[in-house]
Amino acid sequence: MASLVTSRATTVPSKQAAADVAGYHTEIVVHKFQDQLFIVATQFMKLGTIIHVTKDLISDEIQGNVPMFSTKVLLGKDEPLIHVIAKSIVTELNPSTAVVLTLALKATTPDAIKEITDLIKTCL
Repeated sequence: MASLVTSRATTVPSKQAAADVAGYHTEIVVHKFQDQLFIVATQFMKLGTIIHVTKDLISDEIQGNVPMFSTKVLLGKDEPLIHVIAKSIVTELNPSTAVVLTLALKATTPDAIKEITDLIKTCL
């Protein structure tokens, strides 16, 4: 007789928010996995470019351990601006885990990125 193995389904905690940022409807979705965050920030209602962001601690004699973030584009446009935006967002969030961030943004001004970061914070 065959035995059945059932796995207990677990839900991934997630939150979402929406707001008007720089005149564009912006959707944010944050999923908190055990070992990383998955963040979607979109103004196109698509995933867009997918970036993996990891945190490294750099030892500094004056300031001690200073966090530094490394970015790697997994899928989409690998442009310098994407890396700058991803580092800016994740530096402000300062998560304890790695982050998979998807960006599909029309507004990429510093003020718009600040508003998007604040919107992400409401979901953490």
